[in-house]
Amino acid sequence: MTGELRWAPGAMEGAFGHHAGTGDDAPGRTDVVTKRLGAALRRPSRRNLVRFYDVVCDDDILSIVDRVIGQLTGPDMDHSRVHELGLWLATTGVDRGAVKMGIALLGVSGLGDDVNVVRVLGRHEEFTLYAAVAISNGTQEPEVELWNLGQVAQGWGRIHCVERLSTTQDPRIKDWILREGFRNSIMYEYLAYIAATTGGLNDALRQDAVDRPLLTAAGEILQALVTGGPAQDMDDYAEGVEAIEAYLALLQTRAESLGDYLAVVSIKRFLDQDGGWDIRATKGWSLARREALAGQCAAVLNAPEWDDRIRVGLMCDERFEFGRADVASRERGIDTFDIQVAKIRQDPLGGPWFRAWQQADHARAAFLVSLVRQLLPIHEIPTGPSDALGVGPNWRPHAALDWTLQALRNHVGVGPDLVLIGLESPVTRNRNMSLNVLKAWPRDSWPEGAAEIAERLAAADPKERTRAFAAEIVDGSSPT
Repeated sequence: MTGELRWAPGAMEGAFGHHAGTGDDAPGRTDVVTKRLGAALRRPSRRNLVRFYDVVCDDDILSIVDRVIGQLTGPDMDHSRVHELGLWLATTGVDRGAVKMGIALLGVSGLGDDVNVVRVLGRHEEFTLYAAVAISNGTQEPEVELWNLGQVAQGWGRIHCVERLSTTQDPRIKDWILREGFRNSIMYEYLAYIAATTGGLNDALRQDAVDRPLLTAAGEILQALVTGGPAQDMDDYAEGVEAIEAYLALLQTRAESLGDYLAVVSIKRFLDQDGGWDIRATKGWSLARREALAGQCAAVLNAPEWDDRIRVGLMCDERFEFGRADVASRERGIDTFDIQVAKIRQDPLGGPWFRAWQQADHARAAFLVSLVRQLLPIHEIPTGPSDALGVGPNWRPHAALDWTLQALRNHVGVGPDLVLIGLESPVTRNRNMSLNVLKAWPRDSWPEGAAEIAERLAAADPKERTRAFAAEIVDGSSPT
């Protein structure tokens, strides 16, 4: 398939492990792997080793590894042979699944002097989960090893390590989790609860001296908790109201960064929610307390210096800081259209088209369409329908055009040539966006030739859902 997606290192285990269990065992796969493992342990001949390798070399062993390893436990297990087999796979395997199985076998047999093999492999996000489990199973005092591994990892690997440190009593590790360890490249929400509880957030905020790095971390943790998401959140945090009280009390005189501003915005939004407060009241969230906290939020957010700080951030070339300033500008109703256009001119393929279109009236819409024609290689796009996902560097022009196609449904008659280009794009998303435009526009505003192209898509688009959508529009579901 064109544009095939691949999992980022560690993403498959992270996503399936957190959201879809460990997956379904393919028919008889566990039995086959277990039998070949037994044969390789009893008689490690080249034939038996190769036969075992062949059934564990696929990337996806998450669905079977626990069941296979479970067959090895017991007094009859020959630890030395399991260890030798695991070391062979981990150090000589050229397929990720084989290396993962090797790490698992090392863990169940005890790492011993080969702990460094797992340390090194665990530094790669693809193997961090398996290394973390092996360290937990195969060392006498795993916490420091997990801590060291977690400091190196940034994505799912860090999440796996910190989750396994959630019961630590080591003050050094607790402090690291609170100040830094919760940060990861996936979502802070995965680890915010552990940071607040294991890290002792409430107590830390009530110390006599709270330093700036701790205050910044506290804002990020509380923002993640009130946002909620895939893990435990503010409703699970028994000391939540006390921690927010302590945090807002400090920010009355110490709010200075855009991160502070956005954290308070999120807390205020949480406090303004309509539902859920009857249950929360049993955990200290009384009406009087909420009103007092909302007042403290307003006091921070109404400070006049924020506008200047936001403007400084909008002038920043560093993407993260500019992004925070952009979000803050939306909260304060600051018009950033000209700034967004300047960013688009600097990087047409990666610029903030979406934010520019969010602030577009009819005149600005016409201007943005002219900018698309000027800056994007739009004549290279209409190569005809395919099932391309449009992901990756080769598809950046199509992705950039997508923001405009998405917006044009709200601007009747603007950019008809771009709608036609989208209908002829190989990227399915582009075609669907252009069809959305046709659905929203009156038929007498459709670009010349659009009806004929829509009919062809209804008859022969490579994607079934796009064919059905095109047929719906051709049959007259759009307004007249």
